[in-house]
Amino acid sequence: MFINRLTLFIILIAVACCLMSCQEVVSINLNQNSLNIVIEGVVQDHPGPYSVLLSMTGDYFTPSLYFPPVSNALIIMSDEMGHRDTLKEVANGTYQTSTVQGVPGKSYQLSVVVQGKEYDATSSMPQKVFIDSLYDVPRQGFDGDKGYDIYVVFRDPPELGNYYRVNAKSSALIPADSIDGRRYRLYTDKLTNGNEMAVRIRAGRNVNPGDTITIDLLSIDKATYDYFHTLSDILTSDQSPTSLAPANPTTNISGSALGYFAAYAVDSKQIVVR
Repeated sequence: MFINRLTLFIILIAVACCLMSCQEVVSINLNQNSLNIVIEGVVQDHPGPYSVLLSMTGDYFTPSLYFPPVSNALIIMSDEMGHRDTLKEVANGTYQTSTVQGVPGKSYQLSVVVQGKEYDATSSMPQKVFIDSLYDVPRQGFDGDKGYDIYVVFRDPPELGNYYRVNAKSSALIPADSIDGRRYRLYTDKLTNGNEMAVRIRAGRNVNPGDTITIDLLSIDKATYDYFHTLSDILTSDQSPTSLAPANPTTNISGSALGYFAAYAVDSKQIVVR
């Protein structure tokens, strides 16, 4: 019995060594040339022109803040009434409308033909939701840090399925569209349908009495909400917009393009911090 066990042990060691020697080293080929088109288009209920930006993603091995603009594209923006507007390239990769106008309750289509491929997107502009009031509340943290909370008050419509993005701008701060480092403030009426909403924005320590803060309330459709929601998750988890993202934001553009096309209504108000 002892000899049989010893023999079995030796055989098992030999098989294991054989298997280890047969392992294959797999090299993953990260394609440096696998670049995607990025489309960023917006229609709002304010008078145009509206812009569409075209660029390319960067190289996997050389991430940077520079994304090459894409010129010589054919871009057509149209609405559900049959109006068609062929955009003009006013700068490298920047295209502008001439005749189309954003109207709440209407749907808009975007067609981009570039480098032999076509990309399409549709976005519906919701009815505008208005800001009822703004007010500020002084805040002092446990660590002695002082600041302000800005409250944005508005009434959600009675029908379910409303989505919002709130932008805050202050001349005293950089970046201009954020006062506490959270670039994308998104809200849905899933739990507050038809109620008055008081959205709190934590103003940073650089906000002082006498500063003017502008609040934009954007009424957006679900596709736009999904794009910015997934983008916010990526930025929050990665902690850096220049780092390599684990995934791409959800897009409403066909053809494997990145980016978004959004039609939204905007209401704006200002508050002077006390």
